[in-house]
Amino acid sequence: MSTAGPKKRLLDAPYEDFINDLLPLYTDPYVRIRIGSASREYKLSKAVLCRQSVYFAATFEGGFQEGEEHSTTLTEIDGVVSTRSFELLVQWLYIGRVIFGELAPAEAITATIEFVRIADICQVTEMESLMAECIKAIIIANPGPNTTTRPGPSESNNTYCLTSEHITSAADLPDGHLVRRILAAAAVEGYLLYENHKFLKEMEEVHSFSVDLLKAVKATLETLSTSYSGRSVFFKDPLRGVTVLLREC
Repeated sequence: MSTAGPKKRLLDAPYEDFINDLLPLYTDPYVRIRIGSASREYKLSKAVLCRQSVYFAATFEGGFQEGEEHSTTLTEIDGVVSTRSFELLVQWLYIGRVIFGELAPAEAITATIEFVRIADICQVTEMESLMAECIKAIIIANPGPNTTTRPGPSESNNTYCLTSEHITSAADLPDGHLVRRILAAAAVEGYLLYENHKFLKEMEEVHSFSVDLLKAVKATLETLSTSYSGRSVFFKDPLRGVTVLLREC
């Protein structure tokens, strides 16, 4: 008996569910999708798209012209809808995973945020936790050139490969999105250690980021501890899970 749910990922499906529920999706009819004014057109399974995306289901099964013509054009949106982000989305819809290839750390984070944003627009879910963990792994693996001491007067190792664009782009994701939370967690160390931390401007100007960061800071303050002598105060870094010296008296 089939146990595959409506959003069963290809790589998670037992063989019976794959044969009975998922394999039939990879047949006609097909739809054609173009990104902006690009000449390339993607011929994709209508069933695969509509089964996993509320947006595509409404587009092609909602009685609109796109459904009659079996084609649509997605408007390019900087940092959201691009050839790269759409191809990542297609890879996810077809095989349940994305492979970014060789990218510099900051660009890999950019690609990940673009992917989760187009997924959010197309109402495709179930990758949020995985993508947040990908960003976390990139941050931890790339702390900057100096990994033994604090890297500078206003930057923690956790924010070395993060940019202002990462913060502002992720801010448009829904409240509580795990990618937003992981970026806030990465900023906590710098916020607590430095008066002029790296993302001070973003905290002042990007409301959703400031809310996320203050929530993360509040949770982190609950981890405060002192040395045996009481002269040193420590907190637990919410990103790396390590104990960090806050101040010495």
